[in-house]
Amino acid sequence: MIGILTEKASAARNFEKALGGKEGTYNGEAYRITHARGHLYELYDPSQQVDEALQKKYKSWNTKNLPWKREDFLWKKKETKDAVDILKQIKADLKGCDELIIATDDDPSGEGELLAWEIIDGLALKPKKISRMYFVDESKPSIQKAFVERKPLDQKMDRDLDFVKADFRSKWDYLSMQFTRIATANGDGKSVLRQGRLKSAMVKMVGDQLKKVESYKKEPFYELRFKDENGNMFIKSKAARFKTPEEVDIAIESSPVVVDSTTLKKTPPPRLLDLAGLSAQLSTQGLKAKTVLSTYQKMYEDQIVSYPRTEDKTITPEQFQELLPLADQIAQIVGVKPELLTYRKARASHVKAQGAHGANRPGPNVPKSLSDLKKYGAGAEKIYVLLAKNFLAMLAPNYEYEQQKGHLEKYPDYKATTDIPKFKGWKAVYNASDSSEEEEKTNKKLGTHADPFTYEGFPPKPVAPTMKWLMKQLAKYEVGTGATRTSIYADVTNANTRFPLLVETRGKLSMSEYGNISYQLLPGTNIGNLEMTEQLVKQMQKVGLGQADPNAFLDQMEQLVMQDLEQMKENGKKIVHKTYERNPDDYVKTTIDGKEIEFKKEFSGTVFTPEQIEALKNGEVIEVQFKTKAGQEVKAKGKLEEQTFKKRKFYGFKPSEYFDLDGNPVKDETEYVECTWNGNPVKFKRVFGQHRFTDEEVEALVAGQQITTEFLSKKGKPFKAKGSLQEQVFRGHKFFGFKIEEFEKKPAKSKKASNEEA
Repeated sequence: MIGILTEKASAARNFEKALGGKEGTYNGEAYRITHARGHLYELYDPSQQVDEALQKKYKSWNTKNLPWKREDFLWKKKETKDAVDILKQIKADLKGCDELIIATDDDPSGEGELLAWEIIDGLALKPKKISRMYFVDESKPSIQKAFVERKPLDQKMDRDLDFVKADFRSKWDYLSMQFTRIATANGDGKSVLRQGRLKSAMVKMVGDQLKKVESYKKEPFYELRFKDENGNMFIKSKAARFKTPEEVDIAIESSPVVVDSTTLKKTPPPRLLDLAGLSAQLSTQGLKAKTVLSTYQKMYEDQIVSYPRTEDKTITPEQFQELLPLADQIAQIVGVKPELLTYRKARASHVKAQGAHGANRPGPNVPKSLSDLKKYGAGAEKIYVLLAKNFLAMLAPNYEYEQQKGHLEKYPDYKATTDIPKFKGWKAVYNASDSSEEEEKTNKKLGTHADPFTYEGFPPKPVAPTMKWLMKQLAKYEVGTGATRTSIYADVTNANTRFPLLVETRGKLSMSEYGNISYQLLPGTNIGNLEMTEQLVKQMQKVGLGQADPNAFLDQMEQLVMQDLEQMKENGKKIVHKTYERNPDDYVKTTIDGKEIEFKKEFSGTVFTPEQIEALKNGEVIEVQFKTKAGQEVKAKGKLEEQTFKKRKFYGFKPSEYFDLDGNPVKDETEYVECTWNGNPVKFKRVFGQHRFTDEEVEALVAGQQITTEFLSKKGKPFKAKGSLQEQVFRGHKFFGFKIEEFEKKPAKSKKASNEEA
């Protein structure tokens, strides 16, 4: 009997479909399938890995106990939480099996090997033979082929180089926990600042870019340029620049345009997306990386999309041939006209006879409609549409454009280049352009003459960091894989963690309070140096090829830790913390019910007059004029009351009625609705986006329903959106309130309507 160990239940189900059931005979061989549930074993905490005499030292977070020594650790593993029952089932399923097939995911990092050998070692399994199935995906043909062509492995796990490679990486990351202890000790003393190869790289990159954005000065310069009748600009390389427009001499003649060349150019489709690129594009649509990961995984388990954690940038000829017959069906599902897909050959740039799982792409199971994908979770439709269009682009012809280059007859140093679209090709299927990164062009032919004018320009403004930008930077320096970048990004931007490092708002990134401290600790450190990750990748490759001793590389950690310990101590002395100093002069003391209290002299930017302060002391109602968060000037009546903010009680002015400047009642932005949610008393703001929910809307929301209504943006622009009540987290603090789930798109104006408006 052959026992087949898969990584998860969904994989086991696909194996059962391919081989003919959980237990049976395939290719003349009896088999039985069982499955794990990811990693079922994990390393003990450091203090539990060492002799009793060293336990106190390794439990302490005091940096005087660093660096750790690799040889002090026993590298013991324990069962993960809730693993007992599934391990019992695996042992029962594999009982009586002479051969054990490792059929876990074939990860480039060797993670699948590590997961399987942990189970073999932990359960003390001793089959007569151990073999490995290598499969590009979990489709029926792949599984059947991998079963027949399985490779024998040595009985000892330390001779399986894929395991050795993954084990080395696991131990390296375990030892890197020391960097977190160093950062925590040298930060604010109370925040756990998680450091790691990718985490630190992300914080460093985002911090550096934010600094560039903040230090940017929009100082104009002026220079002489020419413009033809079609709007094309003629520019001189290294033209003289001036601080004022008056210094530019434009009292010169116009000039005829000379066309130097007209060339037809072609651009092939863009490369296939990896998980990081996919997630980065979806982040601009409000889809979080964590959501993309979980939804994509569920879709993969049903073969709707391909293997997520691939490092391949191309697909194999076999994978191409598998999807080619499905192209028209996929196109119709995502709204692409099949007649646009006229290039049905394998492109050498996209299809190569190498790789394993192949680049991310649609899977062999094509959904009947996009609505069928909703069952996989949030964003499933968006994931499939983007992934499908990116794949289909390779089946469309090249994009063609005419490029013209020219100069001015009277001023030959002034030149222009323009691109005139001729044939959309793949751009009619998938538009991958990033307008924010492209210089505005006329897309018109060069004219016949050009006139001089004073051009006002500015130094290029650094782009604000976004998820898309960050993923490009990480890919540029080859830090992590597409899957690990997405996974770690989801972690460092997760507002549900106690100490998130980055804050993401619709793809745009900023520093959290903890990320800001972490960033200030990183300059000059090893963990903040991108070369460390590059070095680890090279070391893993050598270990995986049997060309290096992993312990020799692990021992280098001691020196790295010592260097960062000293560097972070110095950096920690220079940290600028956010301070919230309380000025006693801003408060007034008084007595209420025999108790001495104090309250602030102002409300929402408006300072109380001496007469108003006396009235508040006497418990009287006063009227105050102030600006709301939306910038609206209003009046409010209220008095001094005890209130609570973030579980802290305080006294202050509390409005009871709001009016506009003409005396008409307005909405109370701080009004709350109290209700019961999942059996617990909660309250939520009745005003959202300057819209006060009606009684009918409140009733629907409390009933757990979605509502669609109109709101106003901070700039006062109306928009429609759909949403519901949800428990949320903002900067580590939980709250209950309305959350937008979908923005309603404005209907496109017809050409006729646009012309009439014009």
